[in-house]
Amino acid sequence: IFLNYTITGIYLSSSIQPGVQLNMLAQALQPPVKQATHRLPLQNFRRSHLSRRRVTSKASSVQASGLPIYSYCQVAFETKPGIDFHNITQCIQAEIEKTGLQEGVVTVISRHTTTAIAINEDELRLRDDIRQFLRRLAPPGEPYLHNDLHLREAPKDWPGGWEAWAKQEPENAHSHLLSMMLGNSESIPVTGGKLAIGVWQSVLVVELDGPRKRTASPFR
Repeated sequence: IFLNYTITGIYLSSSIQPGVQLNMLAQALQPPVKQATHRLPLQNFRRSHLSRRRVTSKASSVQASGLPIYSYCQVAFETKPGIDFHNITQCIQAEIEKTGLQEGVVTVISRHTTTAIAINEDELRLRDDIRQFLRRLAPPGEPYLHNDLHLREAPKDWPGGWEAWAKQEPENAHSHLLSMMLGNSESIPVTGGKLAIGVWQSVLVVELDGPRKRTASPFR
C-alpha cells in the first residue's frame, strides 16, 4: 500500500513555553499577514477544556529557536484476501517522535485506488461488522461496467498487448467504489508530540482488494 504521511510543523525545545510554541507554529505554517489576527487551538484538546489563544503579527518578536519540519519514509506490508485492516497508529507516532515534532499536522494519503484511510476503533468483531457492511454496500458479484474487460482498452504500450493486460487485470469495481466512499486521506493534529486522537481511535489502512503487497510512506 503506498501511503503518504505528511508530517508538518515545528520542532521545539522543552524549555519553550506553550504560548511561544503557538506563536512559532503560526509563523512556520502561515504566510506573514499585516495587522491580522489568527486563532490557534491550545495544546489541551479535551472537549471540556476547549479554549483559544490570540496569535498576532507581534509573534515575530519572540526570541526562540524552532525548526520547520517536513519528512518522508516508507513501510512495507502484505494484506490478506478481500477486505483487510492494518493499524498504522504506532507507525505514525514513531515517525513523529523521530522528528521531534511537537505541534503540527500529519496527513495520510493512500496512493492506491482500492484502499482507504479511516480513523475508528480497532476491534476484531467490529472489523467483521465493517466487512459485512461494506459488502452490502457494494457487493462483489454485482454487474459493474468496469469489470467488462472485453470492452475496455489496455493501457498504451502495455507489454504483451491487450491479452497480457486482461490476464492480470482484476474485476474489482466494487473495491474502487468503496475506496471512494471511505476516502483516501486523513489529516490528524499533533500536540505535545502526540497524535491528538481519542482513546479508542486508531488510524487504519483499509485494504479493499487483497491480497496485495503494499507500501506505506510517511512524510515527516
